[in-house]
Parts: sequence; C-alpha cells; structure tokens
Amino acid sequence: MDFLHEQNELALGSRFKALSERCYRIANAAYRETGIDLDAHWFPVLRYVQVKGPGTVTQIAQAIGQTHPAVSQLANKLVRAGWLVRRSDRADARRSLLDLPLAAERRLAGMGPIWTAIRRATGALLARHAGDLNSAMKALERELSDDGVLREILAQHARLAAAKVEIVPFDAASREHFYRINAQWLERYWSLEPIDRDVLSEPEKYVLEPGGSIFFAHVDGEVIGTVALLKDAAAGEYELSKMGVEAGWRGKGAGRLLIEAAIAEFRRRKGQMLFLESNSRLGPALTLYESAGFVHQAELRPGSHYQRSDVYMIYQPDRRAARKR
Repeated sequence: MDFLHEQNELALGSRFKALSERCYRIANAAYRETGIDLDAHWFPVLRYVQVKGPGTVTQIAQAIGQTHPAVSQLANKLVRAGWLVRRSDRADARRSLLDLPLAAERRLAGMGPIWTAIRRATGALLARHAGDLNSAMKALERELSDDGVLREILAQHARLAAAKVEIVPFDAASREHFYRINAQWLERYWSLEPIDRDVLSEPEKYVLEPGGSIFFAHVDGEVIGTVALLKDAAAGEYELSKMGVEAGWRGKGAGRLLIEAAIAEFRRRKGQMLFLESNSRLGPALTLYESAGFVHQAELRPGSHYQRSDVYMIYQPDRRAARKR
C-alpha cells in the first residue's frame, strides 16, 4: 500500500477499492461471529427489496448505483440460493420482479442489531478522523488493517442484542423517526396519502395539539418503532394509528409494547372507544392487533380517511376473553 500512498489523490479509486474489500471482509467476519449466514456483497440488493418491496433488476440497479449486468448476475445467484424469487409483474406481464420469499423475509427481519452495530462502529471510525480526505483515507486504511473495527462491531452487536425495548413518549428530537418509520412501510405497500403526509410531517399539529399522543420504541438509544394515539372528533373516541417497526428490528416485541403503551394511554384518558383501520394485506399486523384485543367489524368505518383501508377493528378486550373461554 505504500506505493499507492505515494500517489496520493491520483490513486484514490484504487485505494477506495481496497478499502471497500476490507469493509466487506470485516462485515462478513462480523456476520460469521454472530452466526449470520450472509455475504456483505448481497446487502444492497436484499436491503432494497426488504425496504422498498419487489423491484425489477433495472430499478434496483439504478437505486443502488450498480450496473444492470452486475445486479442481474447477483440476482441469479440469490435466486438459486433461495434469498430471492422471481414473480410476474401484474402491471406488465413482460417484466419479472425480484421479491423475498417468506423464509428470507424472516431471516432479514432479525438483522437490525448487526446492521446497527456496523453503522455505529463505522460512524465512530469516521468521526475519529476528521480533516482532509487524504489524511482521513490513510487513517482509515491503518485502522481497517487490524481487527479493531471488527471488535467494535461485535461489542456493539452484543450490547444491542442484550438491550431491552423501551417505550418513550414523543420528543422533538425524535420527530423525524415518526415520518421515516411510517413512510418506510407505507411506501412499500402503497403510497403516502395526503392525510399521511400531513400527520407525519407535522405531528405536533395533527396529533399532539388535538389531544393525541405519540410513542417511540427505543433499543439502546436507537428509534426502531412508533405508534400514534389520535383523538377523534367524536367525544371519547380515539384511533390507534401510524404504528410501524423498522425493517430488521422485528422479533423483539416492539410492536406489542407500542400497542400496549397506546392502550394504557387510552385508558388513562378514560376513553370510551378505541379503533383502528388497516388493510387485509398486513397479515402479521392484524394478528398482533387481534391478540391485543381488537375485534374485526363487519362493515368499514363510515367516513374513513384512508383509501387503502379495508379493515376496521374496535378494541374490545372482553370479547377476546370470551372467545378464549
């Protein structure tokens, strides 16, 4: 590497390539050490489909900045390995979409701790070496030459894996996460409706000031989920809304804790009715709502605000208990 150092900025591309391969090696070592069977080179394609939903090779290539042939070749490999499947595009039968099979969806659903550990460790590395890019590159190359970054990733992962989910009320510093987490799942399945943009962009105006509440799920300071309790126009009525858990963080019980926090707040306010609107495509979410005491209604809610809504549920814990008996 000394020869490339002597070339300074002239060898920047080569040095970045070498750094890139070191980063891949460190990430793969972190995956192995934590029992995860994943190749770091696959991350951008799998993460795109996990967050954005099914996509064509062209769409994915454009989004992650790689060539069409490179993504196509990787997609073939991931399909053979069972990480991806090809599905027909209902909008255009000539195209095929890359999607996650259920088994891969479940495997990726628990990646949040290791991905956050990698982000934290590399962020700390960059923060330690502010200054001109050339000096920073040399420092990065030195640090990436040993196991220090890997040890930091593993330490962060152990800390995150052991951390418990904490539910905290709204604060201004977390407001961006209210938009980010909800927009992530809404844009995957549908698109943001005008009411979504209003509520997510100005939660103080549309949720808090009218008498509602917002809660966040934290894991070691990371915001991984959120839910809103909206005060309806009718006296004593509240809506459970805008609940989402970040992709990669499912499986730690954050969704249930968020619902329980909203229900506890509803009871504290002595509310008379708590309802929610959802969509039949969200099977796991509906199962969670049912287990928390929400009961499906035969008809949709009159005057629904949401075009996507085809499910209307009311919180009736007594009926849930009766069914169990």
